[in-house]
Amino acid sequence: IKKFNLPAEYQYMAVPKLDKNAYLTAKITNWQDLNLFDGELNLFFEGAFLGKSLLDLQNASDTLAISLGKDKGIAIERKQLKEYKSKQFLSSNKTESRAFEITVKNNKPYAVAITILDQFPISTTKEITVFDEEYNEGERNEETKLVTWKLKLPSKSEKKLNLKYKVKSPKNASLI
Repeated sequence: IKKFNLPAEYQYMAVPKLDKNAYLTAKITNWQDLNLFDGELNLFFEGAFLGKSLLDLQNASDTLAISLGKDKGIAIERKQLKEYKSKQFLSSNKTESRAFEITVKNNKPYAVAITILDQFPISTTKEITVFDEEYNEGERNEETKLVTWKLKLPSKSEKKLNLKYKVKSPKNASLI
């Protein structure tokens, strides 16, 4: 058994709509020269044993990505803002407004790079229309309506992100 200490680029990712945890991935380049094989590996991060994982080289590219699991040093909260929740009835349609605030806090003693993902609703019928209103500093994919925020958070700092939209639908339609 051989032991390697490899330089890696660490990246955090979170989807607060689904899970309030941030997940850490180590991205390793120039791994091809190490003559590695598929198999079990032990993970250590910040001097602590994280657990075991499987090394799958069959699906690796020029960068080897290894998931290091959840990191409790990053706190994330997504809450609906009640002051933006409203309904308006115009003729045979109604318009509902929604707003969400995502708070990302770095409790670590060093700066981190984190990617936050969220999504605007997508209508499957032409009677229902979604209007994107705000996604401060995020990038939106036109087709999937996925919003991506790429943040560099200094140590002991927090960032607030907003996602606001309106949905116009027939009065009798129920929205989920």
